[in-house]
Amino acid sequence: MKNFKYKSLVWGLSALAFCSTSCKDFLDVDVYDQYSTESVKTFADCQLMTRALYGGRLWTQYESKFSWCVNEGVPGILYNVHQEEGALFLLSIGEDNPILKEGYTSLYSGVISTANQIIEKMESMESSMSDNEKNQVIAEAKLFRAYAHFLATEYFGEAPLVLHTGKDISENVTVPRVSRKALYAAIEKDLKFAVEYLPKKPSDSWRVSEYSAKALLAKLYLTMGSCLSDLPGAQYPFTVSESESDGYMDQVIDLTTSVITESGADFDTHANIFSAAGRQNPSKETIFALYFPMGEYGEGSAYQSQMAPEEIWSPGSGWGSGKGISYTLYNSFSNDDARKKELCFFVDQEYTTADGTLCYYGPDYASKGEKAHTKSGSEFLNSGQCVLNNVKKFIWGVNGTALNDKGMAVDRRLDIIRLSDVYMMRAEANMAKLNKDVTAKCTDGVVLKDINDVLSHHGAPTIDGIKYFDDMESRAIKVGDEVTFSVTVGEGTTADVAVKATQPMYHNLVRDDFMQQRRKEFAMEGQAWLDLKRLFYRDKEMAMKFMEQMDRAIQFSQSPEVEDAAMFESEAGFARRQLVHDLNVELAKLYPENGYNAGNDEVAVDIAAFESNNAWFLPIPTSAKTYLQAGVLDAYQSVVDDKYQY
Repeated sequence: MKNFKYKSLVWGLSALAFCSTSCKDFLDVDVYDQYSTESVKTFADCQLMTRALYGGRLWTQYESKFSWCVNEGVPGILYNVHQEEGALFLLSIGEDNPILKEGYTSLYSGVISTANQIIEKMESMESSMSDNEKNQVIAEAKLFRAYAHFLATEYFGEAPLVLHTGKDISENVTVPRVSRKALYAAIEKDLKFAVEYLPKKPSDSWRVSEYSAKALLAKLYLTMGSCLSDLPGAQYPFTVSESESDGYMDQVIDLTTSVITESGADFDTHANIFSAAGRQNPSKETIFALYFPMGEYGEGSAYQSQMAPEEIWSPGSGWGSGKGISYTLYNSFSNDDARKKELCFFVDQEYTTADGTLCYYGPDYASKGEKAHTKSGSEFLNSGQCVLNNVKKFIWGVNGTALNDKGMAVDRRLDIIRLSDVYMMRAEANMAKLNKDVTAKCTDGVVLKDINDVLSHHGAPTIDGIKYFDDMESRAIKVGDEVTFSVTVGEGTTADVAVKATQPMYHNLVRDDFMQQRRKEFAMEGQAWLDLKRLFYRDKEMAMKFMEQMDRAIQFSQSPEVEDAAMFESEAGFARRQLVHDLNVELAKLYPENGYNAGNDEVAVDIAAFESNNAWFLPIPTSAKTYLQAGVLDAYQSVVDDKYQY
């Protein structure tokens, strides 16, 4: 393939998918495409050029780890305490974490730089294409540029805004960070252009459409309209009044209604949406998606290898044995919620591996007659770190699908926005207009209908009322309350020991508010961090309570008093590895002869440090700071007036 040469700002980061150059070459990056700049002349050529924006090399560093470590790990969807990945789950978020660098690189030196080059080429090229065709290609690139900038500001706050790749930048490597208001304004302009010039029905079903742009614009306005709280740490805080918020929410309602009534998208079951058979094409719900091709490392998706508990589920590699859906989320699913089986492996369920072998996830395999199994339940659950469940969503090997053995380069569709999200956004906007108090219960029929439409079509129990956020503090185990813990007191003998809690505990409660409904619907789809940020923008105190009430320092292991593998029959065969640190301290005092130690299996989650460090915005990676100007520019007016120079 020919090199598609262009100028881009890499911010001093090593972009493995894009270049292997020294520091002096950071502005001259090769991105691979099927066409050189000289050969791109026709509308068809240009559409092949924009294909690179949809997945593969440009997104690989974002998708390989950053997306799920941040979007699922930080907000407590995915239990994972492994090295740099686990640091984000444990809320130890440092600017030297290489995973942050990978995501930052992918967004800026990958997606944004490529989109800018396509836009500038289309605006300057001589061709027989019509203006409408040129604008359609530009609109496609602007939609991706907008989405990447939207992610950048939601992750990093006052982040760089890069709209050009011309000489004025290449002669001045350092660029500014700008206000969120300026970033939002640039994103809005790009998306409005995309709404105007993208087709209602693209020639390729997987390409973005007018409705993709409308859905993203709705997500932008939903975010901006949520900014009611005076947030710390920003040089130029972005807040709106209640009346301005209502105005944004009205636009969300209009845009989502247009998508719902005009796009032709329809509800589908989770079993179909996340099936192996449909992984390369849009589902009935797809509004906007990325598509990773099967190929060499850095082209396809690495997600399956990262999440599959063993190679039997992911030919080539499976490193997800110690990763599972966090207990407080897992426990919020009712047993008759059809989404649970699509989200995760859990005990007493049957699944088919990549080679077609029937496997039983649980202990009672012998009673299953002549059905084939690769392992007994205890062996299966004890492989790697022991967690109560493992991730299943997007693990294609589950359905007996034959894949290549390049587990780090599997083909995958990743929905950015699907129809269920559009319904949920409309419900959230209507709820926000009705209740400024995020803890108030909503029984409005319009809101409930949108939520229940999603739930009923996905085999989940419907609701008759809902809070945006349910503060469970009054129902928690309180300081001084006695907590009973079963311990070994002698050979073959157990006893219940009552220990007084020295901090609030929430593991015995089930959250069932709007935040949790979104978490259950979109778990492992890259939504949870953005959802939690909107709660933070609306009410930072309640957002911190959400983090505190998650009880994320929890892992399931075989109970210390249980040595018989047959007792793995259900969740009852597991004990929390750590209730809270203080319980371990008391147990160590009571039964030192049984090996209890306050430090054993300790999982440290420093919520206070997360809040004091304002980690609601991730730190810009250390290696990027050299290439950023000091301070933050407002830049809003220059963006509005089309005079922004970078």
